[in-house]
Amino acid sequence: MLSIDERLKTIERLPDHKGGHFPDGAHVVRVNRLPWTPFNLVGTADGPVFKLLAVDWSREMFVMILNVPGGMAVEPHYHLEEAQGYIMTGDFEYEYGRIFAENYIGEGAAIAHSATIGKDDVLQFSIIFGGLCGVRPDGGPDLSVIVGCQAAYEMAKANNAADHIAPPPPGWKSRWQQQDS
Repeated sequence: MLSIDERLKTIERLPDHKGGHFPDGAHVVRVNRLPWTPFNLVGTADGPVFKLLAVDWSREMFVMILNVPGGMAVEPHYHLEEAQGYIMTGDFEYEYGRIFAENYIGEGAAIAHSATIGKDDVLQFSIIFGGLCGVRPDGGPDLSVIVGCQAAYEMAKANNAADHIAPPPPGWKSRWQQQDS
């Protein structure tokens, strides 16, 4: 095992203007330099945008900053596993009541819901396990389109906003996609 001093000599430091990931799993995100990427669960051009901060492929979890436009009615969506969020700006209404800036929300697994965003954009820090998908007429998950680690990574990568994220391990496949195959 390398000493800390020896290890530090092997790490190529990032320039101040660039994010990146390292072989030991560490990564640096220059959030202010990341472009906003359309979050395509709802498929509208004027819909939410996000900045992907991290992906943990082994836990099938991703972390993002999500910005949902004010006045938007968020289509029903299904949480495959838990989701956590800290609301930084704005407010919205959904079945649990009204949620305001500086509120923290935890949403359970296997739930479907929608929301109506207040007049201002909702900016939130989110941790998503498993992913999100549409809702079948019977209320179950529509696994035909899943926004999980892979989709979030591919959307960000296509927008040149994923250089700080290590790509999926060879052969990686979502357990949710495996259920649908």
